[in-house]
Amino acid sequence: MTESKTQPSSDHRSLKPSHGILYGIGCGIGGSIFVLLGAGIDTAGSGILLSLFLGGILIFFTALNYAELSTSLPMAGGSYNFSKEGLGGFLAFIIGFFLWIANISACSFSAHTFALVIEEMLKRAGIASPPFYIVLLAIIVILFTSLVIFRTQKIATKSLIYLTIILLGIFGIFIFSGLVISQFTSNFDLTILSEPLNPIGIVSALPLLFIFFTSITSNLAYLNSNLKNPSKNIPKVNILTILIALVIYLTIAFVVLVNVNYPPSQLGNAPLLLPIILENILGPFGFIIMIFAALISTMIAINAALGSGVSIITALARDRYIPKKFKEVKKRAQMPALALLITVVIAIIFTYFAGIGLAAETTTFIYFFGLAFVNYAAVKLRRKRKELDRPFKAPFFPVLPYIISGTFLVFALFFFSTEAVLLGIIILSIGVGYFLLTISDRASKSLTLAGIKSLLVILISFSIWLINNFSVISPELVIINRILIVISVFIVGTVIFDIIPLREVVYFFIKKVDKGKVAINLGNSQIIEPGKTRSTFIHLMNFTFALLQIISGIIFFIISSLILNGEINITELTIGSTSIPQMTIYYLFNSILIIFGIVLVLSGILLWFTNRELKSFGI
Repeated sequence: MTESKTQPSSDHRSLKPSHGILYGIGCGIGGSIFVLLGAGIDTAGSGILLSLFLGGILIFFTALNYAELSTSLPMAGGSYNFSKEGLGGFLAFIIGFFLWIANISACSFSAHTFALVIEEMLKRAGIASPPFYIVLLAIIVILFTSLVIFRTQKIATKSLIYLTIILLGIFGIFIFSGLVISQFTSNFDLTILSEPLNPIGIVSALPLLFIFFTSITSNLAYLNSNLKNPSKNIPKVNILTILIALVIYLTIAFVVLVNVNYPPSQLGNAPLLLPIILENILGPFGFIIMIFAALISTMIAINAALGSGVSIITALARDRYIPKKFKEVKKRAQMPALALLITVVIAIIFTYFAGIGLAAETTTFIYFFGLAFVNYAAVKLRRKRKELDRPFKAPFFPVLPYIISGTFLVFALFFFSTEAVLLGIIILSIGVGYFLLTISDRASKSLTLAGIKSLLVILISFSIWLINNFSVISPELVIINRILIVISVFIVGTVIFDIIPLREVVYFFIKKVDKGKVAINLGNSQIIEPGKTRSTFIHLMNFTFALLQIISGIIFFIISSLILNGEINITELTIGSTSIPQMTIYYLFNSILIIFGIVLVLSGILLWFTNRELKSFGI
């Protein structure tokens, strides 16, 4: 692909640097500072200022590499394009897929935050809200925002910028009130700043709070191609956005520290921390405007996450990793409708199944991996594409990108919960499976699925054996295990027919039993006419196998949902003197069920369409 084809037209570069800075700040702030700041103070105490500063350094040096990549490759698709040009092939697709999911989980997190703020307001009013209604509200927010984006992308970008200006104005009131007006009240107290720092808490809080920064670089990469005079303005926008956002975060965190009225240990579950602090200073007016700020910030984050996610998936379609229909643009909205639709659908599914904590961890976990490889791609690209014009070059090459990449990988591997890591593995498995299936022919796809299904049958059988022999079995779990055994036996049969198609088996017996049906002999080869009855039987059996695989996959999803909702309990495993914790078994078993369900649905769909195509040819 030549540079002339990848560079956007100057007609589309309509955004000023100030617009880019406001866009980046708005995307970064999101709703995370309202929900996670209290948990960060609980973890690190006053050391949260140092945690934020270290996070700012990491993202600042990453932004330098992004600036170099964006000025040398000013095209739509952002981080994915950098990976494609620097790493190419499989890694490029996986990173693009990962970053698409990261935007979806960021969208889910922001929607959960919006719903959580509403829930806390209702609690203060004495109104109880069932959990399902809160999840439904989060889904409605995603749908509403997607409809705004779908109308026109240009309006969505301008709306985000205007909302960011309002948000910054409210934060200005919060900071002024917390630093100046609060000194005339009993709230202002510097005692917490004199407490000893906790190094472990500081390091632990960094990955928790890094979601404050993750959306800045990724969304600026999405917007960079639309900036006027990109070679000059992209570095300026990236650097200034990070610095301004860091100052805002540090100032707000400082204001909270010196105005909080209860011990840090009680801040972990305080989603309305900022509104409560401003309420203590300004009264009900302070509470209302900060609630308004929380709702605005979450809407901005949802808007930006959906836009960035759509940009990535259209870039994947452009490079033919996924069907080209995903990049087709609706003329009136100037937005690829199918790309937006699939992004919204996956975001809704993610929101329904994943809580706010898991959504936040998953977002940061995936971004750590994505940012690690993007930093590495900057090194590879400078060595691989020396001919590229680089108006801006990141300093300390290649030592700094390697250090930043290594730091991100260490945090990704050692500082996240088991469930976040397992969910990341599931997402990676889906991406790898899709890549393998799309680059191969139909026969190879069937063989690949057969191998994956065989492995999963072994894993599910081993899991059932462990649970039956080394765990406390409830009556519900006994029934579930029997259902899984029946499905596994059926899947073994489908594996056989994936390797040796049913049609080939029928043809074999025709040649042995009814040689008259051999229509033409071509040396060692033969053309066989099975007859209408046998052909109908083959098609009917294949459709049955396809439908049963899809149904089996849905059953796996239902069982996983029952376990996730606590309807089915799995206790810890005790093997001799060794105990495997309940949560580890819980998430491992669920991971196998979810992956198995996805594979069965894909296998069923593939068999369905293959059989339908053969039937249409009269074969």
